[in-house]
Amino acid sequence: MIHKLNSDWGAWLQSTGSSAKEPLTRFRVWAPLAKRVKLKIVHRDGARESVLDWHRMRPDGDGFFSIEIKAAAGTLYRYKIDENPGRPDPRSRFQPFGVHGPSQVVDSDTYQWQDNDWQGVSKRDLVIYELHLGSFTSQGTYIGAIERLDDLVDLGITAIEILPLAQSPGKWNWGYDGVNFFAPRNTFGTPDELKSFVDACHARGLAVIIDVVYNHVGPEGNYLSDFGPYASQKHGTPWGDALNFDEQHADQVRQFVIDNVLFWIDEFHFDGLRLDAVHYMFDDSSVHILDSIRVAFRQHQSTLDRKTYLIGEANIYDSDLVGAPHIKEEHYDAIWSDCIMHSIIKIGHPDLKLTDREYQFTDLAESLEHGYIFAAPKAVRVTNELRKKHHPAGSRKFVESMITALQTHDSVGNHPHGSRLHQLTSVDFQMAAAPLILLYPSIPMIFMGEESAIESPFPFFADFEDQRLRNAVDRGRKHEYPHHNWQGSPLPSNSQAFYSSVFNPADENQRVKKWYATILAFRKKGIDAGWLDVENLSFHFDLENHVYRLNYQHGNSMTTVCCRIDHLDANPVPWPLDRDDRLQFDSQNELCIGGNESMLPRQCLIWIR
Repeated sequence: MIHKLNSDWGAWLQSTGSSAKEPLTRFRVWAPLAKRVKLKIVHRDGARESVLDWHRMRPDGDGFFSIEIKAAAGTLYRYKIDENPGRPDPRSRFQPFGVHGPSQVVDSDTYQWQDNDWQGVSKRDLVIYELHLGSFTSQGTYIGAIERLDDLVDLGITAIEILPLAQSPGKWNWGYDGVNFFAPRNTFGTPDELKSFVDACHARGLAVIIDVVYNHVGPEGNYLSDFGPYASQKHGTPWGDALNFDEQHADQVRQFVIDNVLFWIDEFHFDGLRLDAVHYMFDDSSVHILDSIRVAFRQHQSTLDRKTYLIGEANIYDSDLVGAPHIKEEHYDAIWSDCIMHSIIKIGHPDLKLTDREYQFTDLAESLEHGYIFAAPKAVRVTNELRKKHHPAGSRKFVESMITALQTHDSVGNHPHGSRLHQLTSVDFQMAAAPLILLYPSIPMIFMGEESAIESPFPFFADFEDQRLRNAVDRGRKHEYPHHNWQGSPLPSNSQAFYSSVFNPADENQRVKKWYATILAFRKKGIDAGWLDVENLSFHFDLENHVYRLNYQHGNSMTTVCCRIDHLDANPVPWPLDRDDRLQFDSQNELCIGGNESMLPRQCLIWIR
C-alpha cells in the first residue's frame, strides 16, 4: 500500500471562482456515525461569535461528508454533527481563537519558500538543540525565535527540536496536551509565520525537527469523539484518550495519523519528527501503527530531495525501532536513550530520582560502554545474554542511532522546581560531564539554556481553561512524583511556572557557553577527520573515583576524553599524563601539578597522544 497525504480531508482552497473575489473551498469531514452534518460559517468579534451561513453537507461514502462553497482564506467555520453544537474541524489547520474556537480556512500557496536548495543535515553531523518556542525568547513567537538562531549556529548546533506545536488549550503549555493535530499553536503566530521560522533555520543550515504526540489526545478541547470513534475503547493513558489504532473504524484513524506525519514534512518543510512516548502507542493490529508510520515515512522520503528523520522517544533501547538485525532500510533513524543521562544524575545527586527506573553508581560505565542498560518492551535491565541476542555480531553501530543528552525537558521539568543540573550539583560538575555526551559517538542533544548554565528554571506548566482540569493537573503532578519535596514549587497552572522559564540573557554563564562551543567545535573536527566513530572507541574507568575515559584510536594517535564527575566534597585524585600527551582542553583552565602527576578534581581533560 502506497501512503500519500490525503489533501482532500479538511478545508482546502480549490480554485478561483468567476472572479478573484470568489475563491472556492472544499470542506470534507469524516463522521461515520453521523446522520447529518452541517457546515456553519461564522464571524468572530472578540469573544462574541455569530453565524453567517449554514450549509448541509452531502455524504460521499466511507463515512465522509463534503461540500464546496465560495469561501476565501481566513473564513471561520465549524461543523454541526447531528444535534451537537458546532465543533472545530478535526483536520483544522489553524485555530486562531484556541481549541474551543472556530477553525480557519488556510491558503497553503501564499507563502513563498526560499529553501529550494536545502538538502538537510547528514545524520553524523546532527547536534540537536531542544527548545520550547514559548519560552525560548521573551516574545514567545515563531518570528521572535529567529533572532536567536545565529547564536545556535555559533554554538555548533546543526538541528533544533521543537516541543509539540499541535494546538493545545490556554496561553502556555508544554504542548503535550494537543487536540488539533494539524493546527500549529496560535499563541506562537500564524502558519505562515511558522514557515518563515523554518525557512530562516534552513537559511542558516539548521534542520528542524518537530515533536509529535500520537499516544493520546489532550483532555480539553478534544472533540474528536463527536465526529467518530477516534478514541480507543480498550486502551488508555494517564494523560488522555488513547487513539483507536486497532478497533472498528481504525483504518481512518490510522490514516489520520499517517497524514499528520506527512503533513508536517510537506506543508511546513520540517526535517524530521520525534514521536513522543512510543511505548504508549497501543496497537494490537497485525501491523503496528509504528510500523505503518515507518513505511509511509520511508515511501514519502524517497520522493524528497532532502534528508528527513524519524525519531522515536523510547528512552530505553528498543530493538524493534533500531539496531535489530531484521530491521534494515525501514528502521527508525534514531531513538531517545536516557541511560547515560540518568547514570550521570545518579552520581551528581544520589538522592534525586527523575525516572521510574533504578540506576546505580556503577551504571555510567556500562551505559557508556554498551550504549544502554534498560531495554524494551518492559524496561528490564539487560543481561549479557540479552545484549548478545540484540547484537549477535557484536557491532555497536546502533549507538550512532541513539540520541543522548545531559538534560532534557523531562529531566528538568520533572523536578518540582524545574531545577537544572548545575543548580542541583554545580557548574563544574556540568562542565566535566558534558563532554561525555558531546564527544560520545551518538547523536548529542542539548536542552535550551544548558549550554550557558542559565539560571531560569523550566518547571512543568499547563494552562487549562477548565478549572477542574487545572486542579486535577496540580494535584496529579505531585501524585506522579510523591518522593520529591514540593514545598515552594510553582503549581503547573500558576502563570509563574511559565514566566519563570522565559529566556533572560542576563542569566547566562559565558564561561560555560564558551566551553560548550569549544567542545562542539572539537566534535566537528573529530567527525570530519573520521576518528570520532564508535568503531574507534575504547574505555578506561576508575569507578571508585568516578573517572571515565573515552579513548579514540586514529592511526598512530589516540584522542582521550577524561572526565571526573565525583560528588561535591571529593578530594582530587592523581592522574598521570605521559610526556607525549598534548593537552587540548581543560574544563577548569588549570591543572594542579604535583611531581609527575596531574591532580584531577572535578573536571574534564582532553588530550592527544
